[in-house]
Amino acid sequence: MSDTESDTASSLGDIIEDASEADTTTFKCLFCDEQWSRVPDMLTHCKKEHTFDVEDNIKKLGQDVDELTIIKLVNYLRLESQKSIEPKDIKVDTETLADDKYLQPTLPDDALLFELGDLMPNPDSRVVDYDEYEAALQRNIGEGVEKLTLDNDRDVDYFESYKGNAIHREMIEDRVRTEGYRDFIEKNAELFKGKTVLDVGCGTGILSLFCARAGAKRVLAVDNSDIAKRARENIARNGYEDKIQVIQGRVEDFHTQRMIGKEKVDIIISEWMGYGLLFEGMLDSVLRARDLYLKEDGLMVPSHCTMRIAPISDKAWIEDASGEKFWKDVYGFDFSSMIPGGVLNDREIGVFDVPSKTISGEPCTFYQLDLKNIQIRDLDFTAPFSTKLGSDTASIEAFAIWFDTFFLPNPKTPGAAAVDIAKWGANGEPGLGFSTGPYSTPTHWHQAVLLLSEEDRKKEVKRDGTLKGRVAYKKPKRDDRGIDVTVEWEAEGAQGPVKGSLKRTMA
Repeated sequence: MSDTESDTASSLGDIIEDASEADTTTFKCLFCDEQWSRVPDMLTHCKKEHTFDVEDNIKKLGQDVDELTIIKLVNYLRLESQKSIEPKDIKVDTETLADDKYLQPTLPDDALLFELGDLMPNPDSRVVDYDEYEAALQRNIGEGVEKLTLDNDRDVDYFESYKGNAIHREMIEDRVRTEGYRDFIEKNAELFKGKTVLDVGCGTGILSLFCARAGAKRVLAVDNSDIAKRARENIARNGYEDKIQVIQGRVEDFHTQRMIGKEKVDIIISEWMGYGLLFEGMLDSVLRARDLYLKEDGLMVPSHCTMRIAPISDKAWIEDASGEKFWKDVYGFDFSSMIPGGVLNDREIGVFDVPSKTISGEPCTFYQLDLKNIQIRDLDFTAPFSTKLGSDTASIEAFAIWFDTFFLPNPKTPGAAAVDIAKWGANGEPGLGFSTGPYSTPTHWHQAVLLLSEEDRKKEVKRDGTLKGRVAYKKPKRDDRGIDVTVEWEAEGAQGPVKGSLKRTMA
């Protein structure tokens, strides 16, 4: 559940200065294969040999030319040249360069893009911050690649939380998780042999190492946290540095794109799942990586996830989880005003290993994610659910939400919702997977629990009746890491239908 990081304090100006210090830095002419180490020399060459006055064309763009415009101009001129258009016939105007598609580098590792200071018409022109460049690049980095919306402080905190050892030990020690990935890779080694794999949010590098050991030709391990430094050490210590390249940065960033290059990858692997499946919003980055780097016939690992919901009816467990039992008697004093005063409350989504005996209805799959085809916009959704209540269920106290993860390498395999994970390995069904539900081996994801209001918990429902409703997932405004979950429900009651609704946040 990690991703990629860039130095938010750096600026494009700093990078330009660093790149310019080395005398050996060379870049290709805008119109031919000749290499240059100084921008003025290249400009003279373009004017004399190609009859194209770069400086004059920049001046004609007006006084508001900034470095983003120059970046677009360089990429645009290279694209036009690749079309075999004569330089003197290339038209340069502000309308053409308004298209953000020209922020995408035409050449991989184009060193000229790091020499922009020498192309600026006014030496006092505002220098574009590197983060602003990255943001502009994301506006139209490629058709179908969607944007990320985040508060900068929130994002920094997210990546900061993944640089330490403890969180990675917790994930690796989760045998359901780690061995689920390992078993899929090892039992399907033929899928990885000789292939190029992109590991999004590589963390300590464990999944990359599994892929390399299975025969992958090249593994690109990307992580934005400082844990990438440890991953690099782990990979070298185990003798796989010739196959695995660790890249520290966001998977969508310009720097990372330059390191990965233009060649598409065969497989994208990532352990992106968060609490309630979508908390932390890492899937957004995985889907953008898919749109940027994955071959059309490439494989997503995992391939599918299903989201499940079930009602909880167990007053004793609710009293303990919400703190009600504790606060009602504090050394003989009544502290009921503190209720709910535990991890389970009426504002936030709690995370628990829910005892299976508390589940009072048949679990229902309410949403399926096909990782090869789903879009970021589809991660905000409203979906129906329906379940039959148990014979001893008289009221509903909460809802539990969990997910099942699937590795289905064969596109002809039935949808994930139709596959019974419990049967895999017993009857030869294709694929592997694991569940994070209350009926399976506990995982570090636990289950997300949403407590009903005190009023709704008092409503009587019909035993053996039907409970139906809708679940809505929505990202809070300007925070793609968090989740707002709304559940609206209706059940049969002794005196007619009873209904309720709740909205809880995980931030």
